[in-house]
Amino acid sequence: MNPLTEYRSAGFTLIEILVSLTIVSIAVLALGGFGVSSLSSGQVSRERLTAVHLAEQVLEHWQHDANDRAPLIATGTCALTDATSAPSYPVTTTCKPSTGVGIAFTIAVNETQATGPLSSNLSAYQTLTQPTGYLNSPMTRLVTVSWSNKGVSRSIYLTHIAEPRI
Repeated sequence: MNPLTEYRSAGFTLIEILVSLTIVSIAVLALGGFGVSSLSSGQVSRERLTAVHLAEQVLEHWQHDANDRAPLIATGTCALTDATSAPSYPVTTTCKPSTGVGIAFTIAVNETQATGPLSSNLSAYQTLTQPTGYLNSPMTRLVTVSWSNKGVSRSIYLTHIAEPRI
């Protein structure tokens, strides 16, 4: 028996080691890319969640305002306060929330009469008539929250149909 043959069959050749290292490095790079995309996707989700939360806060504050006015939004912290006078819609404010993601959001608030298609069942609005007897159209409130991060602009829109003003 040749001692060189026994030695060769007991170990790996240099080519086998290089091929296995190439395969392992490709797998590690693929997993690393997947990890980076997962982190990026998580950041976008946190941004969108913060934007939706801001829009919901604005609509909630607006619904509970005794004078039926959109709230004032502080430019520094996005804090909401009651409006002292009727705003001229649309109102746009840029602010950076003190908690959550560290980016600035632009919040646009608008109110108009609902002119688009409404629900086919308007019986809920039949009781909301003016003293003259004709049906006033409901108001549409729109809150748009926009932001940009890493060169990509995103927006969310929340609408609310409110009772018509009498």
